[in-house]
Amino acid sequence: MNHVDSPAHGTVSPYEGESVLTTTRVPRIPPLPPAEWPPVLRSLLADSHRDGPGRENLFGTLAHHPVLAHAWLSLARVLTHEGTLGHRRRELIVLRVAHRLDAPYVYRRHRTPAADAGLTDAEIDATGADLDAHAWAGEDSDLLEAADLLAVNSPVPEGLWGRLARVLSPGQLVELLVLAGQTATMCATLNTLHTPSDQQPSLVVRLDRERCCSAGQCVGAAPEVFEQDEEDGRVTLLVPEPDARCADEVRFAADLCPSGAITLVDDEEPARS
Repeated sequence: MNHVDSPAHGTVSPYEGESVLTTTRVPRIPPLPPAEWPPVLRSLLADSHRDGPGRENLFGTLAHHPVLAHAWLSLARVLTHEGTLGHRRRELIVLRVAHRLDAPYVYRRHRTPAADAGLTDAEIDATGADLDAHAWAGEDSDLLEAADLLAVNSPVPEGLWGRLARVLSPGQLVELLVLAGQTATMCATLNTLHTPSDQQPSLVVRLDRERCCSAGQCVGAAPEVFEQDEEDGRVTLLVPEPDARCADEVRFAADLCPSGAITLVDDEEPARS
């Protein structure tokens, strides 16, 4: 089982299919419980349930600065519900920036909105991989390339800008830049503060059947999660997100795999080099 560097250019993040073992860290600024939030913040959360779960610790962190929290969440509401980019474009940008900045809180949180926006499971997974690993359509490819550059404050070349300007209005181009910046700021904030996900830490299992050498040791170690195909001998993944009670067995199975076909991603923490 391989360990992963943080996703600067030339390195690989846990979303690209490399396995990682992590330990839980204590938040540097613990999120405030809802009972201690100002009324306006509780109202914002109540009014935004349509955006899905997974934001209580985010709101609780921002609650330490109520004025900033209101301004920040007002901007987020505009980008989410009053923007003109469209849901699919927005989620592509958010997922890619979160991937580039190794921000599992944001990446995990936006998988569901991305699916609701029409992205397939394969496309969502591909936002956390090398862009050449998926057959992205022209506009999608340009948006993701721009997200890569904006996430690390690199210049957007004229050729790419020209392609974006042919399909986006001036207002949409401004929105694209603000969205990428807002996402990057939130990723940096939550990463630096070690803000935990609202969800319990979960282990995501990915299996590359093309690399499987049919040794079957994983099946013996974790039969609830892996099964060996009777026809070709390769292993099939039964449970992509196994119960926490199976975590030790699954990690052992990944360690045993001689071909490195099993990838484990702990969604709670970013990988560190």
